[in-house]
Amino acid sequence: MALEAMNHIFSEETGQRMAEALDRQNTLLAGIAVGNAGADYIDASFAALLDGTNTQTVFEAWWPLSAGDTVTKYQRLARFFRMLAKAWSKKTYTVRNIHESVSGDDAGTPLDDLADGRSAAPLVTDASAATADWSENDPMTWYIRANAKSLIDGTMEILAIEGEEGFDIYGEIAPVYAFSAALAVKEWNDGSYLYTSWRMHTGGGYKPMAGDVAPDGTQRPMSWHPAFYGGKNSAGGMTSGAYLLPMPWTSANDGNTAAKKQTAYDGLWNDCDTQWALMEWRLRHWTLSNSGHLEGCTNYNIQCTLALAETGVKRILLTKENGARLLVGSCVCLGEHGSNTNNDRNQSYNHDIFNIAKITSIANVTIEGAEYAAVNLDLASTIDTTTTMLVSTMPWPSGTTERLQGHSDGCIGSLTDGRYPYRLAGVEMQIGSYTEQLDPLWKASIVDDHWRYEVYSCRDSAKLAGSITSNYQKVGQFDLPNANKWNWNYIRALNAMTEEAQMPTMFGGSGSTYLRAAFLSSSGPGVSAPWRFGDLYVSSYCGLPCARGSFSPAHSSWDGVPRLAGSGKLRGEWPGA
Repeated sequence: MALEAMNHIFSEETGQRMAEALDRQNTLLAGIAVGNAGADYIDASFAALLDGTNTQTVFEAWWPLSAGDTVTKYQRLARFFRMLAKAWSKKTYTVRNIHESVSGDDAGTPLDDLADGRSAAPLVTDASAATADWSENDPMTWYIRANAKSLIDGTMEILAIEGEEGFDIYGEIAPVYAFSAALAVKEWNDGSYLYTSWRMHTGGGYKPMAGDVAPDGTQRPMSWHPAFYGGKNSAGGMTSGAYLLPMPWTSANDGNTAAKKQTAYDGLWNDCDTQWALMEWRLRHWTLSNSGHLEGCTNYNIQCTLALAETGVKRILLTKENGARLLVGSCVCLGEHGSNTNNDRNQSYNHDIFNIAKITSIANVTIEGAEYAAVNLDLASTIDTTTTMLVSTMPWPSGTTERLQGHSDGCIGSLTDGRYPYRLAGVEMQIGSYTEQLDPLWKASIVDDHWRYEVYSCRDSAKLAGSITSNYQKVGQFDLPNANKWNWNYIRALNAMTEEAQMPTMFGGSGSTYLRAAFLSSSGPGVSAPWRFGDLYVSSYCGLPCARGSFSPAHSSWDGVPRLAGSGKLRGEWPGA
């Protein structure tokens, strides 16, 4: 098997690299032939083959050779990421962005080993032609998805990796996570530029992301994050899987309960996940944030009454114009609006027919000489409809990004029209609803003439709560520029990405400058739970740095949904942090 695997790898070499590879092959195969094929030797041999373009190929050849009676899949995968770290130990990737004191331009310039002639990683759609993408195989950006369950020590029980028989994209046997290298990051500025730099090893000012610090204070070899928003499995627990409906009208508190139906050690997405996502964006795409480049579902707010009543159907009839505005695969809710005038989806009469259903198809039909758009729905039973019912768009189900090529980032449809969820580093984002969190919690108060948010983090998802208990510790604070209630404040700068809580440090931007995202202030003092990224109608306020600081952990709404936590669910503190 080892001979066939290496021959497969080397068959892809050409020209001068072929000659060099054949010399290495003869040496390696000779070692294996005489029985020197222990785990360390195999790992070193395959690590020597990694060149930045063949990571997936090397992994597929190495994986079956790493199996053993006493080794877990988690241990095996950790070994491979250590191989990547060794192979790329001399590499430094740096992005230089314009400092906020100079300009609101969010563009970035690659430096060091990232400035080797490559462009920023491509953003693709389902209609894109086959596109070369360095991020799919570069050791710093390569990822593999797997079904895994949380363990008490902060590690994972990996049941199946993508490509193996038994891998379950639906998340029924276990949630789907994207596993990637735990990078070391360094940030600094010279007054004119902001620099973000990545290596595979710590030291010299480089330190791990907060979610990649193990409980004992060491750096984990790999990082992991839920590939999809929360959806329910057959047992009613929250999982991460494709083709599942999201969970609107679920508070952060109730989402945490649903997460713990997986294991007692699970919890909700936290700021370590949020910081990781922003870091991955900058590493791959070089701009300060995603807004304006890969928008997410931020501009898909459609509400209209039905055009014709029917009995015993699994569809709604709209005017052709209204039907053309809806997207197949997206979700809607339906309610008997009657003579009411408030179109807020949270009003019970706007979703009392059904809370959420997926659009399976849209077709033009003619009934008694008139043309309509028939919007067919995935419903368990039939409904009776009236022309006073209101249909409203809702957050997307998971899995739309499965239609994208390979492991590239992007979305189906337009990248920037604000109608579609997107994939970033293997993780689906911005489905049209905020992501609810319990780590950190914010304590909002008025200080002098402005809002102040004190930030409290909990490093153990098993101890998450809807209030600031003794398991939470203050990690910082930030001030808004005014005391206005329900007021959007555009963010101009953020704290370091390696900190465990994401905090604005400067305001005064816009929807097209700096971070292109905003923070929404509270309606009154008290404890609030972060709602991240934006929803389907907040538009220019949305993006990876966007946050809403106005709801308690017990609040539930149509536009807030939970999802599972990543590697930061149980974390320690980096020495000297």
